[in-house]
Amino acid sequence: MIKAIFFDLDGTLLSHTTRCIPQDTVQALRKLRDKGIRIFMATGRHSSELSRLPVHDIRFDGYVTLNGQLCLNSSGHVIFGAPFNESVTGNLTAFFREKRYPLALVEADRIYINYVDDTVRKAQRSISTPVPEIGTYENGKIYQATAFLTRQEETGFEKYIPDGCRFARWCDNGVDIISDQGGKAEGIKYFCNLYGIPQNEIMAFGDAENDIDMLKTAEIGVAMENGGDCVREIADYVTSGVDDDGIGKALRYFHII
Repeated sequence: MIKAIFFDLDGTLLSHTTRCIPQDTVQALRKLRDKGIRIFMATGRHSSELSRLPVHDIRFDGYVTLNGQLCLNSSGHVIFGAPFNESVTGNLTAFFREKRYPLALVEADRIYINYVDDTVRKAQRSISTPVPEIGTYENGKIYQATAFLTRQEETGFEKYIPDGCRFARWCDNGVDIISDQGGKAEGIKYFCNLYGIPQNEIMAFGDAENDIDMLKTAEIGVAMENGGDCVREIADYVTSGVDDDGIGKALRYFHII
C-alpha cells in the first residue's frame, strides 16, 4: 500500500506552458490527502524560489529542496541540512571568483551568481524564474551550486568539479552541483525515517535527470511523458504529460485514487 508520494515540481507538478499547476493535478493531490496519503515536494529549487511560484494552495507534508540538501517541514522550516564540507566549499568559491562559467552558489537563505549571460537567461526562462542576483561569497554555508552550461560544455567543465561532488542536470542549460552522497533520494529517505514509512510504500513522479535517483528509490517510479529519454527508460511507468492530467492518470492506473 502506498503511504507517501514525492513529486518533482518543474515539468511534473508545474507546467511552464501555463505557468501554473493544472487544476486536474490539484484535484488529484487533494484526493490523496483525503485518503490519508502523505504528499511531499522534491525539487532542486530553493525555498525562496518556491515563494514566487503558484504552489501555495497545496499543503505538502514536507519539502525536499536543493536536491535533498535541505529538507523543510510543512511550515517551510528547515529540519535537515547537509552543506558542503570546507574543502568543497573552498574549491567552488574559488571557481566562482574565476568566472570561467556562470555559477550560482546556494545558501540556506540566498542564491547569488558570479555573472549572467544568455545561457543563464535561457535556463531561468525555461522554469519561469528570474535570473539570480549577482553577488559575492561571504563565508556562508553552501548547500548547492548551479552551473549554467550546455550539455556540450559539460565535458569540459567536469575537470573543475571538486572531489565528492556530482552533477544533477535539470535542463539543457542548467546543471546543479551536489554532494555525491546527496540527491533527492537522500531527502526521501530522511522523510521515510521521520514518519516511519517503508521505502516499499512510496511512489515518486519526475521528468528530469535529477529525478532519476528518486524514481529508482521509490517502489513505483513514474516518469512524465514530457521528460527526457533517460528518465522514461528507468521508470516503472510512463504517464502522460503535465498538461494532460499525467499525475491523475498514473494515480488512477495504480488504483491509488
